[in-house]
Amino acid sequence: MARKTVIDQVLDVEGFLCPIPTIITSKVMQNMEKGKTLKIITKDITTKKSIPALCVNKGYKLLNVKEKDGFLYFIILK
Repeated sequence: MARKTVIDQVLDVEGFLCPIPTIITSKVMQNMEKGKTLKIITKDITTKKSIPALCVNKGYKLLNVKEKDGFLYFIILK
């Protein structure tokens, strides 16, 4: 049985375009405690590459990426 991921914070950046969603995500993640999770909601298609790249560069773990009804959802573990 799969465990449900606990979301510690939600970041809705659906009204912003590149590079703003990734910049805001980076700043929010910097201020989060290690072991906490962030869910990002966006419509910016460029985040499909920039958010995973941010995770690799900063050492965060990308737990989930989902695309539904024109939205992208990312869950990141710090």
